[in-house]
Amino acid sequence: MFKHKNNIKRVFAMFFIFILVIEFIRSNSYLRIQYLLSYLGQEKLTSESITVDSLESEFSSNIYLKNKYLNLNGAMAGILGMQGFYSNIGIYVTDDNYIVSPSNYTTTDYEYDETVALRDFLEENGIQFLYVNEPTKYIDDNLFLNEFGIETYSNRNADKFLSRIHEANINTLDLRDNIKSEGLNIQDLFYRTDHHWTVPAGLWATKIIAQKLNDDYGYNIDLSIYNDENYVTKEWKNCWLGEQGRKVGAPYVGLDNYIEVKPTFPTSYVFIKTDGTVCDGTFDSFIDESIYKPNNDIYDSITWHYSYDRIDCINNNVANGKILIIGDSYEHVTQPFLSLGVHEVHSLIMRKFDDSFSLRNYILKNEYDTVIVAYAQFMIGAHDDETSSQYRMFKFDY
Repeated sequence: MFKHKNNIKRVFAMFFIFILVIEFIRSNSYLRIQYLLSYLGQEKLTSESITVDSLESEFSSNIYLKNKYLNLNGAMAGILGMQGFYSNIGIYVTDDNYIVSPSNYTTTDYEYDETVALRDFLEENGIQFLYVNEPTKYIDDNLFLNEFGIETYSNRNADKFLSRIHEANINTLDLRDNIKSEGLNIQDLFYRTDHHWTVPAGLWATKIIAQKLNDDYGYNIDLSIYNDENYVTKEWKNCWLGEQGRKVGAPYVGLDNYIEVKPTFPTSYVFIKTDGTVCDGTFDSFIDESIYKPNNDIYDSITWHYSYDRIDCINNNVANGKILIIGDSYEHVTQPFLSLGVHEVHSLIMRKFDDSFSLRNYILKNEYDTVIVAYAQFMIGAHDDETSSQYRMFKFDY
């Protein structure tokens, strides 16, 4: 009898192992083994390095029936009101299904040193400099303490950093001040399920930046081009799921709306592609409307925020100004609008480069009259974590 029971256990064990092997093969997980070995074999971190985040993404994105499990998990978390259920990946959900993420405390020393050094370099070469602080999805750190009982330092880090560079005589623009002075609700500027701000928010921010360039930098941008009556909008309801929402599931937080914004006045551009080729176009060339397909897979299709692109461009209808924006993915919906009032606008995202790229040589080669660093404030402190995809964002000294 004892031997018979052991045989039964062995059969069940073998069957369980067989199922695991089948799922391992069906999900193509075996193809990720080389990726794991490459990660373990790295000797130093570069822009091309495999990080813990990318390793986790590579494996988790290939789990068989992943999205069905994700939906089930998210539905249960929503029903049970588990706002911090995904806290291990930095995601918290408010009562109105608005996703927010905390930031750790940072000294801001690294960001301060790099920014002051960049300003000094630009000043030595007669180039103007502006730092723009782009808000995160909350402008009061008490939100986290009140809603979730934990600390976040996003706004306090930004306050400290901006105060320090202001004392170093660096001109700053803090868009949180405009949000407060205009009595805006921060949640109206952002998607519920994505960390990016909306297209209308990008247009709103651009007008404020243009005003700053007029007031302090000698520009003469016609601010009326940013008035609402000069734009046409198109809205889709419950049509896409943002990057944060894809981690917790649509049943938990629902889908986001989307608004496309385009100027009604004539536009004419020369676009400079990343491969060096040039082509003519209009403002519509910034937008890939093929992304706007509500029936696409909400988890695996391109997020709608990236329908607007950052493309170096020359505006044939404006005579003056050559600006470099050192920014982040928020600039997908600011660079196109700023280009409407400036002759030439380029942009860079520093995390895309390694030490073989010289920012200073690039700036001198292109003869910009103004450099704008425009960062979402959660970039402050990213350099504290070598595994962060934002680790190099403030590396300006080469």
